[in-house]
Amino acid sequence: MTTCSSRMRFALFQTAKLLQTHSDVDLIYSDEDKFTEEGFADPMLKPDWSPDFFLACNYLCHFITIRRELVLRIGGFCSQFDGSQDYDLLLRAIERTDRIHHIPRVLYHWRRSASSSSSGLRQKPGQFEAGRRAVDEHLRRKGIRGHVAIDWRTHTYWVKRELAEMKKISIIIPAADCIELLARCIESITTRTSYPNYEIVVVGNDRRSEEARAYFGRSEHQLLYYEGPFNYSAINNFAVEQTESPWLLFLNNHIEAIEPDWLAYMAEHVQRPEVGAVGARLLNPDDTIEHAGVVLGGNGIAQPAFRGFPAEHPGVCRQLQITRNYSAVSGACLLMRRKVFQEVGGFDEESLPDAFADVDFCLKMGRAGYLIVYTPFAKLYHYESTSRRCNVEAPEAEVIRQRWAGILERDPYYNPNLSRERADFSLGT
Repeated sequence: MTTCSSRMRFALFQTAKLLQTHSDVDLIYSDEDKFTEEGFADPMLKPDWSPDFFLACNYLCHFITIRRELVLRIGGFCSQFDGSQDYDLLLRAIERTDRIHHIPRVLYHWRRSASSSSSGLRQKPGQFEAGRRAVDEHLRRKGIRGHVAIDWRTHTYWVKRELAEMKKISIIIPAADCIELLARCIESITTRTSYPNYEIVVVGNDRRSEEARAYFGRSEHQLLYYEGPFNYSAINNFAVEQTESPWLLFLNNHIEAIEPDWLAYMAEHVQRPEVGAVGARLLNPDDTIEHAGVVLGGNGIAQPAFRGFPAEHPGVCRQLQITRNYSAVSGACLLMRRKVFQEVGGFDEESLPDAFADVDFCLKMGRAGYLIVYTPFAKLYHYESTSRRCNVEAPEAEVIRQRWAGILERDPYYNPNLSRERADFSLGT
């Protein structure tokens, strides 16, 4: 699939080359950019297949190759979605196949002209409504109850899924230090959480602290004591064993909720059977990004995406402000189902007692076939400047390097042509 405004270099050759080694693939897409009289600009360097990102925008776009048999089976283009007819076709295609392959090379140059939609997102005002209806119909065909809205700020789609059931969530908070921050964390949850069905479980590991004993003595929430030195992984595993809720939220004690619907926004994704874990948009006290998903390979292991960006910055290709998939999200605020926790064996308390435990945990879920989802609509403050930061020289770092060498080399949700040093989706050198 292409348009008359394209210039293609090596596109057919690269597609044929791929088909020689992946003969069963049904859909192939590549990276793209724009070109004008001044030259090439605005490269769109895409991740591998990211279903949540695709519901937010048609990032596949160009250059697309689809198996003829699949196109005929789904009925080809539909005129009622004119303006976003390619998006509708692709949405119907992904309902029939998961054999989707990405060529991480710019094979399509989209001519920027005054009348082309490539020159401005408002050039074709009807295309966004057509796209919204296409996503809405996709949800209906899949039996997903929800609502699709256009985010006119980012010109993307916000899929709001209905919660089928408000299952109980155990919010597990290891109380490593600083009772003042813990108290602020708990107070923010109890006063700024619209989701009604949860319990707060605090896990302490220092019975000697008079400040802690005084606070817990007047607290109405469940308190557990873990005997032994602080071990993030062991403490969380221990807490899970002491609770029965079907859903689990692992929360750092330096977190502060900002808006009431944060937990509901996360819960709408954790109910999906294909999702393993859900992460949130975590902000520094100065309203810059602290965590918005994890990019693998940065610093040799992993880095937070978009760290230091203004909280409301769209990010490159709007990826900071839309729901998308990552290989990992921060364990400082991570929601999952108990069933998945048990399936992957929980946190590795022997080899990864602290640093990179969350990265390893998410990668185990990915290996088991689950998606990791980042939602920007769940916003919380994270006072990590007072907390621990991962050290790439820590003993745990070598465990991660050896255990996950392949995916650290090539993160499927981060284009290999992007900067691995900055993890901000800017061009690599």
